[in-house]
Amino acid sequence: MDTAGRQGSAFTGRPEGSAGASVAESAAPFAQVGSLAAERSSAGGFAVSLRGALGQAPLVGAGLVVAVLGSPAVAWAWFVACRLAYVLFVGCSLRAESTRGALSRRGGPEAAWRRFRDRASRVMVGDAVALGALCIVTRGSLAAPGPEWLAPLAGLVLIGIGVGVKLWATASLDEGTFYWRDFFLPAEQRNFVAAGPYRWMSNPMYTVGYAHAYGFALLLGSLSGLAAAALAQAAILLLAFLVERPHVRRREC
Repeated sequence: MDTAGRQGSAFTGRPEGSAGASVAESAAPFAQVGSLAAERSSAGGFAVSLRGALGQAPLVGAGLVVAVLGSPAVAWAWFVACRLAYVLFVGCSLRAESTRGALSRRGGPEAAWRRFRDRASRVMVGDAVALGALCIVTRGSLAAPGPEWLAPLAGLVLIGIGVGVKLWATASLDEGTFYWRDFFLPAEQRNFVAAGPYRWMSNPMYTVGYAHAYGFALLLGSLSGLAAAALAQAAILLLAFLVERPHVRRREC
């Protein structure tokens, strides 16, 4: 589930030489807490928090309804819709900004990034809830080998690994790299120094950082959840390859 992270570019660690483009998807909830905390504790903090919660409520509520309905077909359809909404919105928005500065034309790059960040966070949370709902609806559908406790235990281990890697990667990055900020404000970029998991992996958020999605599916014994986690990860890696990498190359030319 894209509870998701380093909301920027997953492929811009060591190989591409920029951390800014890669922090996004998989640590969204983790990054969002850190990157918005100061803003919400200052001017209009309560109003900002309330607006953010209200913005996410419709997709979260829809996901809960899907879970209550208990229909695997509906749960799959909702998951696919949410994943497409997330990947297409983020991908098209970032590409438009990277190639033409299209979003920054209204109010400048800072305001454009804030609008994008708020909207991206909504579809990210909705996407995570949709995957969770699918796992709940299809729980018990996985015929795992070995003792009954093995799959849930493996799921807990994967959840710990995925969340741990995301938190570690998030803590290793500058706050300004979250939510693809460098697509809007490239002048603020810093020279990337590999730290944390980036010393060994170029994109921990989009690779090992997805382990928790598989773990949640295993914990509930959901075969559909495992398949959905694989599709979700493939989609975000494709976005990184088609949008984030070209952005880094254009910026370095």
